[in-house]
Order: sequence, then structure tokens, then C-alpha cells
Amino acid sequence: MKINILILFCALSITSTAQTNDEAKTIFGNGKPHLGYFVSPFGQVGKIAGSTAVLPGINAGVIFNNTFTVGASYKFIVTENTPAGEADDRLYLDQFYAGLKCEYSILPTKPVHFNLFLEAGLGHTELDLKDAYEFDHFEGSGTNASFFYAEPGAAIELNLWKYLKLDIGAGYRFASAVTYRSITEKNIMGFTFSGGLKIGLF
Repeated sequence: MKINILILFCALSITSTAQTNDEAKTIFGNGKPHLGYFVSPFGQVGKIAGSTAVLPGINAGVIFNNTFTVGASYKFIVTENTPAGEADDRLYLDQFYAGLKCEYSILPTKPVHFNLFLEAGLGHTELDLKDAYEFDHFEGSGTNASFFYAEPGAAIELNLWKYLKLDIGAGYRFASAVTYRSITEKNIMGFTFSGGLKIGLF
């Protein structure tokens, strides 16, 4: 008897569901997703090896239904700071980061909304002579080290125009084990603050 009642209940539920026109809303939409694309020049600041480092960069990728973003990211240090613990003050820390960046937008159609992001990839570090000493010789200039990094964070994004967005965010950079002269992963990890423009078809 209980089995018959359960079967009848399931049948009624399926019939009721089939008669409604409402569909569940999903991240990627129902059916073929809408694809947008963008390019985003940005700037980032944060402590690296005891000094405040400035890193300009660029990010580009695709957007699924204006909600989920996947792109490639590249940034590099432009400040000529000597790392803490480095005896030769003619040298500065040269680094770049290249990886993938995924982003999820909360209520993206609102003029002001929040994004959650995760950037991860490969970092590269070495020491070079500062411009004032470019004609000097540095025996260690050919040495370098690489490491993996991951940078989760959050940002406030503003829809400025149909083809233009502005975001301001903060994150924390994690790094895998690395040792290069006086530099270790502890000198690379830390909080970051960034801002950029996102230009594209959303």
C-alpha cells in the first residue's frame, strides 16, 4: 500500500512539474550560454622582499553569461627595489607572474557589485643591476628561480559604461617553496591591492 502511495505521489509531482513554464536559473544559463570577451589593463601594489612593489599587468579572457570569467593574466615588477637582506645595493628584484584568473560576479547587472577571484600560475624571480649601474658587471645576473603562486581575493566592480567596467580589489599571494640568494617564499607572500579597467563586450 505504501509503495502504491509513493508511486502515485511521484507521478503527480512529475505531472505538476511538466505543466509549469518556470525553469531553474543556472550560472551558465539554460541552453547555449552567452559568451563575452574582455581585455583588462591593471595595476597592483604589495610588499615583496621588504619593499612596496608596483606591478602593472594585463588580463584577457571570456565571460560566460556576464557571471563567470576565465582569462590569462600577466604582471611584472617595475620598481627597482633592493631586497631586504641583499648586501649589494646596486641590485634590484626583477619578477614576473603569468597564470590563469577565474572570477565569479555576484549580481553583475547591478551598477556596483562584488567579484570573487582566484589567480594562479608561475612566478619568476631574479636580480638585475639598477639603471644607474647598467654598465657594471654582475656575476649572478644569469641565475634565477621559479615558483608557483596562488592569489585569491575579492573586488568591488562598477559598470561604468556598456563596454567598460572598473574594479578595485584586494587579495593574498601564496607561493611555493623557493630560495634565491636572500629571497624565500616568505618574502613573496603577502597582501595585494589592485585596480583596473575591463574593456570588452559583456
